[in-house]
Amino acid sequence: MSIFTKTKQGFRRRKLKNFGVIPKEINTSKLYGGDHGWVVDYSSLNSESIVYSVGVGSNIDFDLALIDEIGLDVHAFDPTPRSIEWVKKQSLPEKFKFLPLGLGSSDGEMEFFPPSRESSTHFSPVDRYSDKNAQTVKAPVRTLKSICKELNHTVIDLLKMDIEGAEYEVIDTLQQQDIAVNQILIEFHHMYKGISLKDTLKAIDKLRELNFELFNISQRTYEFSFRKK
Repeated sequence: MSIFTKTKQGFRRRKLKNFGVIPKEINTSKLYGGDHGWVVDYSSLNSESIVYSVGVGSNIDFDLALIDEIGLDVHAFDPTPRSIEWVKKQSLPEKFKFLPLGLGSSDGEMEFFPPSRESSTHFSPVDRYSDKNAQTVKAPVRTLKSICKELNHTVIDLLKMDIEGAEYEVIDTLQQQDIAVNQILIEFHHMYKGISLKDTLKAIDKLRELNFELFNISQRTYEFSFRKK
């Protein structure tokens, strides 16, 4: 990692701290998935835990690490075409259960804008590049309540969301879902055009109101780990 990158990350962390966004460190946290992983409070997970991993893209290091080390099932979701094709080409364990659905604030379809690179799987509901010639796609999304009803789940032990800017609406409607969630991992996308740090701060405040406490911020300062108090 370059000195310039470290400097930028340090600046972003100090800025968050100035806004009162300071993780409460715990001794039961662990990084799963290496460089592409997430920090989890493993004390609340076991082989029977319900895990939703929303936003597969083209990397499941985190999902496979949880499966290998804890022996649980991972229910993974992504509705975008390149990710679906990527998953089809993988040799996956039975405990990795993929559904070509997205998570949204309502049931229906969501319009996704393509990434700038053909090799990327990061479709987003945010028009990041203002490209008038961009070929958008529409894909199915469901609320957390609808997905849980379909899968016959009443509690989610761990919800990971890397949904390219759609996380803000999902958090806004989280209380309405009537689903118990014990741990939430989120990548916030205030680096995208049209999304500000203020939006992320509001989302964090909303999670605090729902009795979630922050226990980790990644080195990049975009991935946040929360657990229910």
